[in-house]
Amino acid sequence: MIKFPTQIQCQKKSIRILCLMMIALSLIIMGCAGSGKPQYEVENYLLNYTAPSFDKLDKLNASIKFDRFSIAAAYNSPNMVFRNDPYSLDSFNYSRWAVNPADMIADNLLRDMRGSGLFGAVFSRYETDEGQFVISGNVEEFFLRMDKKNKTAVISIAISLRDEREKETGERMMFQKEYVREELLQESSPRGYCEAASQAMRIISEQITRDVHAKIKASVQSATGKP
Repeated sequence: MIKFPTQIQCQKKSIRILCLMMIALSLIIMGCAGSGKPQYEVENYLLNYTAPSFDKLDKLNASIKFDRFSIAAAYNSPNMVFRNDPYSLDSFNYSRWAVNPADMIADNLLRDMRGSGLFGAVFSRYETDEGQFVISGNVEEFFLRMDKKNKTAVISIAISLRDEREKETGERMMFQKEYVREELLQESSPRGYCEAASQAMRIISEQITRDVHAKIKASVQSATGKP
């Protein structure tokens, strides 16, 4: 007479098999963790600089709204990109930007314009408030150029300013301008690159703020008939 295993026996057998599988999996994980190359900590960087000063410019009763900035596809990631020649690019393995460069640049410019005290209000892309004037930007270049002799932080940003009060589409665009700055590294390292890029961004931010102020001031004076 053939005896078939009972349900309890089957359950016990299944539990034993499951326990053996879990022990085997634990040993595999422990073996992987205890062998191979050591894990490296990735360092994250942010642009940082002292905000520019605009003491001699008048405050304008105008509001500005930031659109989200775009960026060239080659630099559209947190990777800290460097280039040895015009035809190739690479990035550091264990050093990255903390956020996408387009957002990082826009956030710094927004902070500087707000801190300048030159405008009635400056709104980020996240705020529901509408601005009389809208700033758009595209980061065209953002990389570390590595020549035989020097290492240089390169930033190129195209900025557009439009007047939302104008009903005619063709009359809305106030100006489009490209801002380019190169800054030599004082320290040959990812941190040195971040410091040089920060100084380059400070100068670009001041130039953009002054140009936006001048254009809006001229537009307001023209609308009110002031000389």
